[in-house]
Amino acid sequence: MQPSDEELMLSIKCGDDSAFEVLTHRHYANTLNFIYRFVGNRELAEDLCQDTFVRLWRSAPNYRPIAKFTTFLYCIAKNVCLKELAKIQKFPLVSSLDEPLSEDVNYDLYTVTEEVEDGRYTPENSVLNQELSRKIQEAIASLSSDHRLVFILTEYHGMSYQEVADIVQCPVGTVASRKNAAVRKLRKMLSQYR
Repeated sequence: MQPSDEELMLSIKCGDDSAFEVLTHRHYANTLNFIYRFVGNRELAEDLCQDTFVRLWRSAPNYRPIAKFTTFLYCIAKNVCLKELAKIQKFPLVSSLDEPLSEDVNYDLYTVTEEVEDGRYTPENSVLNQELSRKIQEAIASLSSDHRLVFILTEYHGMSYQEVADIVQCPVGTVASRKNAAVRKLRKMLSQYR
């Protein structure tokens, strides 16, 4: 039986470096995905994800298993993202034709270049899908950081309102309100694409 995330963090606290490797392996991809969706830039997301795990390592001596480990981890990731976004005062949306179209680790990753070369997709559909994807990402990026954070955690990471409330440190009702406001704004911004 594999140790829980909380048990691994307690092992790290006691000096077990291999426990940190296991924890990183378990959560790196999902944390990177969360950060990427929050900041909208792959290279920046990778840097911030590394920073998140460095901060996780440094926080191990003070770790107490009060909440779920993922709540603790996403709280660190959220703070790293907000600090960086405050520094740059904008939300970059640069992406490359060579970046994978999907962050889903169970999905065959195709880049836009491969997809166009493939022949299974028409250039017109590929351009339309790319444009729609870009508009959706722009719409999400234009949300306030509070609304964007709640939307990403609930929609992309499937977290409950309670889990999100623990991460953002606010009441569950506030999470529900922010999610509702985010969805309304996104519907309004994307209404022409329905």
